Amino acid sequence: MRWLALDIGSQRVGVAVCDDLGRVASALPALEYAGSERLAEAIAELAGARDAGGVVVGVPVTRSGHGPGERRVSKVVAALRERLDVPVETFDETGTTTAARALLEEAGVPRRRWPELVDSTAARLILEGFLENPRARRLDR
Repeated sequence: MRWLALDIGSQRVGVAVCDDLGRVASALPALEYAGSERLAEAIAELAGARDAGGVVVGVPVTRSGHGPGERRVSKVVAALRERLDVPVETFDETGTTTAARALLEEAGVPRRRWPELVDSTAARLILEGFLENPRARRLDR
């Protein structure tokens, strides 16, 4: 089954997609974040165009459990679940942005390009983790 993955930030949303067999994840261009409802509409269109059978959303986990990122992601997840006819799963995204930056540095990508690439690279890492072990870091949200 083909999955889309999202790394939701305050300004941009990283997006990744896998192949039909769930083996290879690829980053797609990031989307601008303009609120949960608009994002849900954009993801519904993208899911249809990519024939996605599910969406996995990276959730930032803080000690309090109520950080601004977590509240933003919870609103997006609710909007996606209301709008989409496919499963919407959540997955712990801890460390993915740091790992994405390290991958970009290792690949020699100029730092001026990082803002346009880091979010979707993080989404790809979320998707790879989800595909490798879908129950290991799945969250109940």
